[in-house]
Amino acid sequence: MAISRAAFGRGDLDTAIEDLHRLPADLTIRGVLAADLLGALVRGGPTADLHRLRQLDSLLEIAEEDPPDTPEWPMVRVAARVMAVLRAGMEGEDADPRVTLAEAESLLALAPSVGDDPTVAPLWDVMRTMIGLLRAMEDGDEAAMERLPDEARRVRETLAGNPALTTFGDAFANLTDLVTVHHSGGDFRPAFGLLRETVQRLPAEDPLRASVLSLEPMLMPLAAVLREDVDETGSAVVATAEQLAAMTAVAQRPDLSPGDRAMHYAGIGGTMLGLGEETDPVRVEQAVAHFRTAVDIAPPEDPRLTSHLVGLALGLVTRGDVTGRMSDAVEADEVLGRAKRLAGGPAHPLWSVINELLAQVRRRHAGVAEPHAVALEGLREHSWRVLLQTDLRAANSAARRAAQEAVDVARQCLVFHDPASAIRALDAGRGLALYAATENRQIPGRLEDAGRPDLAARWRTTTASGAAEEAPIDLRREVLTVLTEQSSTGALLDAPTLGEIRAALHTVDADMLVYLVPSTAPVPGYAVIAPAQGPPAYLPLPNLHLFDDLDVERYLTALVRRDAAIADPERDLTALDDPVDFAGSLDAMCDWAWRAAIGPLVQQYLPTLPRPTTGRPPRMVLVPMGELARIPWQAARRPDGTYAVRLVAISQAASARMLCHSAALPPVAPTPVGLVVGDPDPGGEAPDLAAARVEAYAIHRSFYPGGRYVGRRPDGSPSRSGPGSVDEVRAWLTGANPGAGGMLHLACHGVINTDPATATSYLLLAGGGRLTAEELVELTSRSPERAIGLIVLAACRTGQAISGYDEAYSLGTAFLAGGVRSVLSTQWAIPDRATSVLMYMFHHHLMTKGLPAWEALRQAQSWMLGPEWPIPEGMPEPMRRHLDQDGLSHVTAWAGFVHWGQ
Repeated sequence: MAISRAAFGRGDLDTAIEDLHRLPADLTIRGVLAADLLGALVRGGPTADLHRLRQLDSLLEIAEEDPPDTPEWPMVRVAARVMAVLRAGMEGEDADPRVTLAEAESLLALAPSVGDDPTVAPLWDVMRTMIGLLRAMEDGDEAAMERLPDEARRVRETLAGNPALTTFGDAFANLTDLVTVHHSGGDFRPAFGLLRETVQRLPAEDPLRASVLSLEPMLMPLAAVLREDVDETGSAVVATAEQLAAMTAVAQRPDLSPGDRAMHYAGIGGTMLGLGEETDPVRVEQAVAHFRTAVDIAPPEDPRLTSHLVGLALGLVTRGDVTGRMSDAVEADEVLGRAKRLAGGPAHPLWSVINELLAQVRRRHAGVAEPHAVALEGLREHSWRVLLQTDLRAANSAARRAAQEAVDVARQCLVFHDPASAIRALDAGRGLALYAATENRQIPGRLEDAGRPDLAARWRTTTASGAAEEAPIDLRREVLTVLTEQSSTGALLDAPTLGEIRAALHTVDADMLVYLVPSTAPVPGYAVIAPAQGPPAYLPLPNLHLFDDLDVERYLTALVRRDAAIADPERDLTALDDPVDFAGSLDAMCDWAWRAAIGPLVQQYLPTLPRPTTGRPPRMVLVPMGELARIPWQAARRPDGTYAVRLVAISQAASARMLCHSAALPPVAPTPVGLVVGDPDPGGEAPDLAAARVEAYAIHRSFYPGGRYVGRRPDGSPSRSGPGSVDEVRAWLTGANPGAGGMLHLACHGVINTDPATATSYLLLAGGGRLTAEELVELTSRSPERAIGLIVLAACRTGQAISGYDEAYSLGTAFLAGGVRSVLSTQWAIPDRATSVLMYMFHHHLMTKGLPAWEALRQAQSWMLGPEWPIPEGMPEPMRRHLDQDGLSHVTAWAGFVHWGQ
């Protein structure tokens, strides 16, 4: 028969496929013939002619009605389905990746030996990786997105042994690189150039080659818009008439599906609109028309329809700006309402964009009250995306836009004189990875409160080892959906209310929580204030700019240099006790900090609050946004030379969420028991800290005689209680014995690496052992029976954020996330001898005078300022010798320490 002959290479395959479709539907042999034709297509591989690959689905449907009973059929069936999926991916067809993968896996389960077939196995690997890419993009799984380029390269190496598939494997790896670069916000044009070079090695009729090359007219002009390219005059690069004509020709190709055609028209509209910056009325009008076409022809179930609606709304807003036509704002409101309904909620990747644009539209509507409220709702997307992630790097990646969008929304709130909403907005973009670390431990209880003990049990089983990172993305999505749909737990995605912040401030005995927001020309900076009593407020701070003031610029530059010196393994630590450039710039910065923020707060705002009835000094908890986190605000200096530390008590918080988290924990009374770690031998990975040994040993003997001392004694010999190893600190943190005490003092090295690819921070302990910030969250939360009241990190840069100042995820805040009540951490590489004196005085005020940790630190820092240094009775002689040095009163000696928590 002609069909069978063609199937085995003795006839025209295209004619045979046409003949098969003409056979009667009830002819039994149709299934066998379709299977034979599928075998021929499978042997051609994924680089077969595109028009033939498009026949795979229909041939599979016919074959499965009456399949042949042959040993080859299971392999052909799986291979044909895999190739059909690859073909759909090459042509941009949408399908649920979960359903597709589940179907392919079920087929493979019926014939497990197929996975070892040299024809099927490579294709299966490609399909699984491609579906992983689609799933990661749909889920917002940042960790999976980071892994995919390596997985694609592994697939490429697998295919390299097959000459027919080598170029296909190269192209697949290039394509994965392109997608991940674009996802991370980078310029995808270099990656596309490599992909183009690769596919040009394929035959002219190859479907992958045709698919990739057809994208070039669309991608290159659009990339120029997305990257905001400018020409030699500084003007924005716009698409030429020739480029637009080429894009239109692609959109009008007759072989496109309605969904793909809509996508191309939306791409033309976006290119012409230029991110809403276009001012030519003709181009704006044409852009709106293209977006309308995209919306009109996109299938109702097309997931890209939401994006097309957002594009249309942006076009309408732009046209309204250009023409002054108010009706465009009204229509844009309606279009965004439809987009919002399609998006469904904060799980959608355009949720914040939709709500921000809707707020912008409603500001143009007369009579719309508080239009910024809808922008606040949009910020919930950031919490969702961060809570969804499985590790810290992925959480930081998911949060990369959160802080700036939160500040933008907060400024909108202040335009409407609504500081309460501004506070919620600012907190929606702060410390999200840290918040996720705290919430991971609360999930089982929240699920039980939501009436889902079954899901709580699944979570506990999945994370049995205690590491919440083991919960896969699908389980996390299911959990978040349940928790955010329950009215009693919906606050999971929301920042605390003003009432909740006030309650926390009362609990920790503070007068106000203050967000410091730097200026962005021409907008001034702000202090946005949630007081323990009275209405929320805000103060414009016109001097709170980081890069237009020489004093603060010099300080930040010197701080970066100092950090670089610390990171250099060949550094000379003796030079760090008094680096002239750092000390001088820090001294000048103190005057800036007063006039930029602390002065207006102390002189203008504090007098409006009730005075503390206990006689304590006024106390403020600061949340500095962006690089303001690197400023030692307690060292702000009044023009008469008085430092802020002598006027007010200043603590810091990663966010209002974290302040509320700490305040909700029952306090832990200090006792003369705990663990003191003194300069453990780092195994040659860092220099000795001789003064730290003296400090730690004196603190142990004077204030915690019932506790344990590990590390090295002042003479350099190891403590009989232990060398100060990772295992010893782990055991103390996780032990259930209340007799171990609730205070940990760490006089050792702190190390931070802020490279985005490898960002981490850790404590360096005996033998070079490391305790990372991520592990500390888990360790400190593992023994709820024993509460830890205080961690003192007398180590370098333990308060510096690992990645992004607004994430505020550091060694110090990691302890807070794990449930420690109070933490002292450092903002820079602290001087060894001066720190030993400061730390001794801190513990003196804490244990001898019974002051809370925040006030004990303030008193110790004030003591360092002199001009007299009354020596506490009982200070050991080795500590007294440290008092003879010059420079105890300099800012570098005392201002690096910050209090967090209760």
